[in-house]
Amino acid sequence: MSFTYFISSDTIGQQDPELGKRLMHSFFLKLLEAAEKPSHILFLEKGVQLLLPEFSAVDALKILAEESGVTLLACVTCLDYYGIKDKIEVGEVSTMPEIIAVMHKSDKVIHI
Repeated sequence: MSFTYFISSDTIGQQDPELGKRLMHSFFLKLLEAAEKPSHILFLEKGVQLLLPEFSAVDALKILAEESGVTLLACVTCLDYYGIKDKIEVGEVSTMPEIIAVMHKSDKVIHI
């Protein structure tokens, strides 16, 4: 079964931003250890900021992409909105039609 993560924030949860950033960091570190990996991770809205070099778990994302074969796709509209398209450290710039196609091909899409 193929699955995809859809990430639209730079935090997990909305109550405490600092805790949410720690949780997101931990999520990606633990995903490295997980037996099953997603085929894709889609980054939209503020989630695209996780692909910047200053994100504390950017090295984990690099390992997921380069060693585990997880495709990381970042919404071009979101990157342009935040002015960071040329600053992301990892991942591929993607369009909404491509993001939609990935979701349609996945057996399951999980929103983080």
